[in-house]
Amino acid sequence: MNKKMKLLVLSMSMSALLVAACSDGGKKTPTDADQDDTGAVTIHTVTSEYSSAKYPKGDDITNNVWTRRYKEKLNINVKTDWVSDEYETKLNLAISSNELPDVFRVNPSQLRQLVEADMVMDLTEAFEQHASERLKSYMKADADSYESGKKDGKLYGIPQMHWGLIDQPDFIWIRNDWKEELGLQDPKSVDDIENIALKFMEKHGGYGIAVDQSLDYLNLLAIAWNAHPDMWMDDGSGKLTYGSIQPEMKAALAKWADWYKRGIIDPEFAIKDFNAMNADIVAGKVGVQPYYQWWGYNPGVDTVANLGKDAIFYPYLIPTVDGKEAKQSIFFANNNYIVMKKDAANPQAVIEILNDYAYIVDEGNGKESPETLSALLDNDIAHVVGAFRVLNPNSDYEQYEAVSKALETDDTSGLTTSGMWQKYNNSVEFKKNATPGSVGDYLQQGAPKNAYGLAKKVLDSENYIKTALWGVSPEALSSYGTTLDDILTEGFTKIIMGSESIDYFDVVVQNWRAAGGDTAIEAVNEAYGK
Repeated sequence: MNKKMKLLVLSMSMSALLVAACSDGGKKTPTDADQDDTGAVTIHTVTSEYSSAKYPKGDDITNNVWTRRYKEKLNINVKTDWVSDEYETKLNLAISSNELPDVFRVNPSQLRQLVEADMVMDLTEAFEQHASERLKSYMKADADSYESGKKDGKLYGIPQMHWGLIDQPDFIWIRNDWKEELGLQDPKSVDDIENIALKFMEKHGGYGIAVDQSLDYLNLLAIAWNAHPDMWMDDGSGKLTYGSIQPEMKAALAKWADWYKRGIIDPEFAIKDFNAMNADIVAGKVGVQPYYQWWGYNPGVDTVANLGKDAIFYPYLIPTVDGKEAKQSIFFANNNYIVMKKDAANPQAVIEILNDYAYIVDEGNGKESPETLSALLDNDIAHVVGAFRVLNPNSDYEQYEAVSKALETDDTSGLTTSGMWQKYNNSVEFKKNATPGSVGDYLQQGAPKNAYGLAKKVLDSENYIKTALWGVSPEALSSYGTTLDDILTEGFTKIIMGSESIDYFDVVVQNWRAAGGDTAIEAVNEAYGK
């Protein structure tokens, strides 16, 4: 997960590009997706980089244990036409030029516009006829996401689903050896976070809190002021409004501007992307980071590999300014869909690969050898399959309950899926050997302070607010692309860096409204009958 359930939308010019892409008189692009010279079905795809995966020598994201399994078990040859760490941008270009692979992953706005342009296949029949009962059960478990992939009752985008709401609560992650060295207590308020950052700076130099230019990670702390950026929420009068423009956000920005002035926030955050932010963690330059539940996978693996097991960061619930547990933000979780281009062959083959992924993750235990499952699931290899997976939306909650019980009692009889065994084995492995590749599962589920234990507490106590935008965003909202959010990011950055005063917040909100924010608010309210 890079951005937290943030609306992934295209620029306003995208519609025009799609129209241009479809103005070829209906001619179909040639494809070799039928068979190769070995008799295997060949499918072309594209994918994004996945930096935290650790491959055996000779393997990479285009050639690995999964692609070999497709060929050997299913007689399907998957060819990756390109890999990019700027996936959205490159895919937009591919869409505009009508140079699409056979199967690929899209965001909600891309799905809508591709369907309207008649560029993707109706997968209804293929899914109904060939999807396994397990795969179909995922759709029943989250019917809202399943329906969001349809138009006029036809399935065009198979939702890739999500690991469950237990993934959504966010945390403040703190480097443990530094914290223990200084005898610091767990943070119970915003002042405590500030104090920890300052103590780390005093002892180890550098700056206090790692964030990046997107403000996505800094925004995770906004709930401390009861602000909920990027969320559509009730404005108190029964209407829906955008959390990023509420007065509570102004209070958060005022504190962040103070932190920046004092060197607590990374002085260079405005020019650092995600990778540069995490590089400072791995290099030992900073010991506090607001982050999602998957810190242990990235940058955790590289942090432990570079600095040793004692440099591990532990998660803590984000506190409010007055010392309470902050109310978390819960977003509509499905943001990706699997689509096939209109003239692609062999949709059945794609469904067979999806069935196999679900089988390995949820049924492979006891049916496949431990070596096979380890090769397919460990070291983040389970995440490198791109468009070829659908997740079980109940898996992580069920896994956490089973794994935590097994770790507590040493009774593994409740571990019934490959995923459960993976999380359990990696938790034990890190405890025994501090193997860097196992730190993700350990911090997520097996550590004394683990992310899912804290997240379960949030869910069980219902200490959260759910976005009112539960489904694909209205078209009128999507049409603004990233324009509206860019206005906020740019304006908030100026406030944080001190080039504008905190009162500039009101100007930023006015600019946002004038650029289409008011129209977006009206569209969301209309879509939800407000």
